[in-house]
This record gives sequence, C-alpha cells and structure tokens, in this order.
Amino acid sequence: MAKYPFSEEAKKLVEREGLSIEELAYDPLLSKARRMAKERLERAVSRSSFYQPDLLDPASEIYSLIIARIIVEGSKDEMLRNLLAEYESKRFMHLSKEESNENLLRIASDLNVKMELKEEFRVWILDYIRLSKRLKDSKWRAVNRRIEGGYVLLSRDEARRLLAEAVRERILSKIDVPELPSPFLEILKGLKIPRKAVKRGKKGLLPCVESLLDSIMRGENLPHVARFALASHLLAAGWSTEEVLDVFRHSPDFKEKVARYQIEQIAKKGYRPPSCRKMTSWGLCPGECRVRKVAKAD
Repeated sequence: MAKYPFSEEAKKLVEREGLSIEELAYDPLLSKARRMAKERLERAVSRSSFYQPDLLDPASEIYSLIIARIIVEGSKDEMLRNLLAEYESKRFMHLSKEESNENLLRIASDLNVKMELKEEFRVWILDYIRLSKRLKDSKWRAVNRRIEGGYVLLSRDEARRLLAEAVRERILSKIDVPELPSPFLEILKGLKIPRKAVKRGKKGLLPCVESLLDSIMRGENLPHVARFALASHLLAAGWSTEEVLDVFRHSPDFKEKVARYQIEQIAKKGYRPPSCRKMTSWGLCPGECRVRKVAKAD
C-alpha cells in the first residue's frame, strides 16, 4: 500500500477511518501526509524524479495521495490533473521494475485489469483495447498483436506499461470534492504550474490540428506521432519554433532540450505535415470535416 497508494486496499483503509476533508486538512497527526502531498504535487508539476516510498509509514503515503487528489479535483484544473496522473503513472513504472510477477498480477486485479501469466503475460482483449488507446505506436495496435483465446500476449515490460495506463486511468477518475479548506488552498497557490501564453490563435488550422492543440493545452500527454503532426502543421502554418515550443511546455512530460531539438529538426529538414490519409491511419482524425475530401488527392 505504501508503494502503490492508489490501490483498492489503500482506499478501503481510508474508508474505514472515515476522515472528513477538514480532518485531512487540519489534524496534527496528518501533518506529515500533508507535507508529502505537497511534495507529490510539486514533483508532478516540476516533472521531477520520484521519491522513494516510506515503507515504514504506509498511512502517510496513502493519505498523501488522497490529499493530492483532493487538491487537484478542487482546483478544477485539467492540466494539474493530467500532470499528477502522468507522475503517478511513471512512478509506478519506476517502482515496479523489480516487482515479482505474482505481485504484478495482484496489482492488475486491483486495477480491474484481467491479466494472467502462462509462458507470457496475457491481458483480456477488451482491457487491452481500453488501456492501449493512448499508446499510438503501431506496435500497440490490436491487429499487430498475437491474440489467443481472447487474450493479447505481452512481454513483462509491456504488461507493466499497460498497468501504468490503468494507474493513470484511476488517478484521472473524478472524485467529489467540496470547497477546499485553507491549508489545501495554500498548497495549491504555491504550485508553479508550467503554463505559457500562446499568442497565436487557431485561425487557419485544420480541425484535427485544433483538436491536438486543445489536448496539449489541457496538459494531455500526446503520443509521438501526434506531437510530430502538431509541430509540423504549426510550423507549416507560419508558427516560429519558439511559439511551437511554448505549446509543448504544456505536455506533462515536457523536457525543453529534447522538445527544442525535435521541433528544430522538423523545421530545418522541412518535413511536410502528414496528410489527411496519414492522420486518419494514425487515429488522429476527429471525424468528418470540411477538408476530408483532400485525402483522396493525397
């Protein structure tokens, strides 16, 4: 529970205690949990490295995530929610590297993922489709996978990657939060969420590009092909590399050195934006639009 405080087991412990939001905010015995929640959010926002869980104090670990989620939900800030979900997803990948296969299966069950292990890891195809939808690399497409008896076969690392998506899904799930008490508001006010004003409007952008721009501005983590499509389209529309870089600052896993290099390479080599046909094949087309017929000419 200390390593994975998002678990149902941890949730049941919290429910048994039945603490109110006021107790979570003011109880002196939970001061450590509040400090840890603050650190959790600061690391998520700054995209910092992961701290090691306090295995001797699982209660504080559990309550720190609960408090962090309460603050995020109370903020009604989609970017902050996505930053926390990204952080917890990657933290799971970090902590689960040396986890036993038996424990990975227990975690899968806790996350409502139907997974089993024979010679390889296997996940029920409906769970696979749900969890892999954000993973746009072609290797994750169901048509490119081995399927036996309704199960998709996976390597151990692929199984962990899908479980990380299940963690993201759980963190993104809504919880009812009343008005935040002042200690939580103070934590929220102290967070330096990495926003950058985007001076350009959407005028002249295709609907698919508008959709990608809206997603990244909400703090969603776009897959590689979507990032390439967005950057190349914006550059072709006359945006400067700095303006495009400011857009990508809203990505939960933003690394300036990497993002700048990739954007400059697209601009320097003059890569053309992907066509309607290609956008559709990548799953990036939002549906019928005013330029759909262009695909026939590509």
